[in-house]
Amino acid sequence: MRQYLTALIIITFLLTGCDRLPTEALGTLEWDRVNGRAIQSEVIVEVFVAEGDVVAVGAPLLRLDSRKQDVKVKRYEADLLQAIWHEKELQKGPRQEEIAEARARLSATDANVITTELTYNRQKTLRTGDFTSQELLDNAKNNYLTAKAQQQERTETLNKLLAGTRIEQLEQARARVVSLESLLEGVRLQLEEYVVVAARDGRVDSLPYKLGDKPPRMAVVSTILSGEAPWARVYIPEPYRSRMKIGEEYEINIDGQAESFTVKLRSLQAKSSFTPYFALTEKDRSYLSYVAELDVMGAKATQLSSGTPVQLSLEQL
Repeated sequence: MRQYLTALIIITFLLTGCDRLPTEALGTLEWDRVNGRAIQSEVIVEVFVAEGDVVAVGAPLLRLDSRKQDVKVKRYEADLLQAIWHEKELQKGPRQEEIAEARARLSATDANVITTELTYNRQKTLRTGDFTSQELLDNAKNNYLTAKAQQQERTETLNKLLAGTRIEQLEQARARVVSLESLLEGVRLQLEEYVVVAARDGRVDSLPYKLGDKPPRMAVVSTILSGEAPWARVYIPEPYRSRMKIGEEYEINIDGQAESFTVKLRSLQAKSSFTPYFALTEKDRSYLSYVAELDVMGAKATQLSSGTPVQLSLEQL
């Protein structure tokens, strides 16, 4: 008797469960959406297209005020030019006129050393005979030592000019040029982004900001619907997921269209997701569902609008 009751309960549960299975998977049509963003919060100074226009990849859509970026580019151009000329100066080394000047200064110092040495020796002799003061002797000695130090300094200066530019200095100058070239390239690329262009062929869906507006940094300022045709995002109940295969074709109904459309399954998520309220009836909301993306086929598909509800009959699975 107990076995009979258990079997009856199981059969009743299964029959009830079968009654709860949905007959349609619901979803919406989507187009690939490509957004253009404002690189900085600047005023929109030009708008080149209108909503609904068909554009090719690279076509300008709108332009932001780039005067601040222009100034930055000019500053880096000047810094780079200065660094390039500094590198060339180091490559050539000191001018012959600078070397000749250093030699003349050293010759004058040599003569001064001889003169101060003679004066110092004379003062020492006079001091031995007590014919001069100790102060004059000390002054003569200081003048001689100062002249010798100056001679050493100018000798080193001349030797440095004759040796030319050190390789370490030249490599630092070259690295400075490369660094500034990279920085300049970066700010120039940023300047180009002040003109928002179409990243793909398509149709302009929306321009949320108008001429004179100042959108926030990285705000979406343009949206393009791209692709040859729309695709359907449909929520598949868990019991039917294993029946669908990538690349297989199915039929869907689209609101407002008398004929059904052929679709091809391009992806089916492995992880379940929350099902939107519009995709299930009240009694079906407890089911797990999996997002399926299906390409809509046929020439008429290009005229379909994004967001249109679709229904995939589960009886064909």
